[in-house]
Amino acid sequence: MGSTMLLLLIPLIAWILIAKLLFRHEFTFEEMAIQFGITAIILISLTFVGYSSMTSDEMAVNGVVTKIKPRKESCNMYWSDYRDDFCTNYRTRQVRNGETCTTVNNKRSCTPRYKTQFKSVYPWEQRYFVESTVSGYEIDRVDRQGVDTPPRFASIKIGDPVTMMVPYTNYIKGAASSLFNQKLEDVPLVAYPQVYDYYHVDRVFYTDLASPPFIWEWNRDLERINAGFRGSGANVIINVTSKHQVWAETLSQSWDAHNINDVVITIGVQGEKIAWVDVRDWSSDKMLSVVTRDLIMLLPRVDKDMINQIIGVTVPKHYKPQKMEDFEYLADDTSAPTWLFVVVGIILLIITPATTWFLSNNDRSSLGYQISHFAHRNKRF
Repeated sequence: MGSTMLLLLIPLIAWILIAKLLFRHEFTFEEMAIQFGITAIILISLTFVGYSSMTSDEMAVNGVVTKIKPRKESCNMYWSDYRDDFCTNYRTRQVRNGETCTTVNNKRSCTPRYKTQFKSVYPWEQRYFVESTVSGYEIDRVDRQGVDTPPRFASIKIGDPVTMMVPYTNYIKGAASSLFNQKLEDVPLVAYPQVYDYYHVDRVFYTDLASPPFIWEWNRDLERINAGFRGSGANVIINVTSKHQVWAETLSQSWDAHNINDVVITIGVQGEKIAWVDVRDWSSDKMLSVVTRDLIMLLPRVDKDMINQIIGVTVPKHYKPQKMEDFEYLADDTSAPTWLFVVVGIILLIITPATTWFLSNNDRSSLGYQISHFAHRNKRF
């Protein structure tokens, strides 16, 4: 990032020196310092934002439901200046709250002021909350007051798996382009598994193949398995495809080398037979990918129960998480985003010369800079 900052500041310095030669008397050293300081702060800020966008990411953190608690509380049935902090259904009204008066040409005029007051619609309301090891959730009510228990809330059990996406700085993502031996062209954008229905994530998907009837059941099984790995943080994702083995590399590049806690298992099939297996992870124990791959290759076909058993053994034994600080050295390989150079180009080509012209065509006074023609006009009075 430091080299990029220097690269962006060189054209700025060059322009300021050229501007000094062109506007020798009008463009003072003080104005040069002002322009350099302001523009440099803008460029450095944009550089930080640009590089932060390249390393900003989200990882899946898995856990389990720990508490199911509907809450019923009384509501304020009197007009109040404040909303109830629990009840969500209320009426409003405007009431007079004094007046604002002004005097112009010895003539006084007053305008009334109003404030909003609130009053709950129901004497009580009930809301439905779920707590877990990773986050808390509120299940939507099926009626405004919360009289009827939502079926979605009633289906939740203690110990159910949950997932939330947690933001973090991912140096691996920022330097992903430098991590691959062969940079593939026209890499398709493959959607990374996302949270839906409060806390569910589908981490089994098929590519160029019809999903089997048991895909929903397999995804729920894998949710429970991943929840069991919450101590280490491992997050297993499974892709089954009919593509060639280069697809595993394509998938990895599409996901910018995936998240630091991911264990991505790609299974290639020909008909019903398993043709190849690719396992990618950032575990410090490299035996995880080797053992998992070899055991799945021994299966005669894609058997979800057997694959789940293999994962249930190899991940707890061989997955050793690494900290993102261990990859901080990759920050030097992070590439600046294209939009950063576009915005900087606009600043250097348009805004910077315009600022130079403004500074060189204005007079310095105790009140700051005033446009020259206003200053000349004032001299006539």
